[in-house]
Amino acid sequence: MKYNISVIVKALNSDFWQTILSGAKAFMRDYPDRASVSVFGPPEESDVLEQVSILEEIVNNKPDGIVIASTSNDLTVPAIERAMASGIPVVTLDNQISTDHIVCFMGTDSRVAAGNAAASMLSDWEANGVDYSRGKVLIINSCKSSKVDLDRDAGFTAKMHEIAPAVSFLETQYVENDPVLTEKIVADTVQKEPDLIGIFADNDMTGVGVANGLKKVGCTSVYAYAFDANDVEIKAVKEGFLRGMIVQKPFEMGYRGVAYAIDAIEGKDVPSTVDTGGTVVTRENIDAPEIKQLLYPEKL
Repeated sequence: MKYNISVIVKALNSDFWQTILSGAKAFMRDYPDRASVSVFGPPEESDVLEQVSILEEIVNNKPDGIVIASTSNDLTVPAIERAMASGIPVVTLDNQISTDHIVCFMGTDSRVAAGNAAASMLSDWEANGVDYSRGKVLIINSCKSSKVDLDRDAGFTAKMHEIAPAVSFLETQYVENDPVLTEKIVADTVQKEPDLIGIFADNDMTGVGVANGLKKVGCTSVYAYAFDANDVEIKAVKEGFLRGMIVQKPFEMGYRGVAYAIDAIEGKDVPSTVDTGGTVVTRENIDAPEIKQLLYPEKL
């Protein structure tokens, strides 16, 4: 039997979310008699209310299943619970929302993955003789209403406090997913903070802004890490303006999200939580075959 599955992402302007949609469409291509996949999302991650409206309309249209990466932790909950109550299984991706009334959550353990970025940053400092005893680190938050982004920031901060307690943090900058604003903040901060030695950007759009900001002022002495990957970030890692990226598995999330929605429709067992993991990608490993598969996923 063929099922209509609606896949909703946080935004359409991001390579990360486009890769999730590519994974969902790949399932449809692999199993054309099993799934018809329709994809949706607002233009920007800051368009939170638009995503809520998209979800509400989809629930009203009664698809067979829904896969959603919710920007808000709370605002999508009523529609998701209404879908579940009406027999439409919902699989959530990337961001855990404030309800247990879902079939499955699939995503990265954000705190652990961000902590790995902190550990890698410290290793970079030590390998390059950086005195971090008086160093300062800047966190760029992409969306302060998103639990996943806040978890990444908290995981990075907690790990850095644990392994390098002498390091201090500048005031977190909230940029509402704006790479141009991020670029300006980074360029300005580098010029006025001589003790700045690290930057952590918690998604791909802020990663782009950080890379462009450091490149604008010609700075490679600040060790910057970002979540997710796109062509700008990959180039920045190779050039040294980003020291590394935490790369997730968005293609797999989209592909398996559709598969789990169909399993739930058919009454099969579906895991309640799936940690898809995050890999630290640096200049040293970026050309490894297994890393290329993560950066340019074509199939599972």
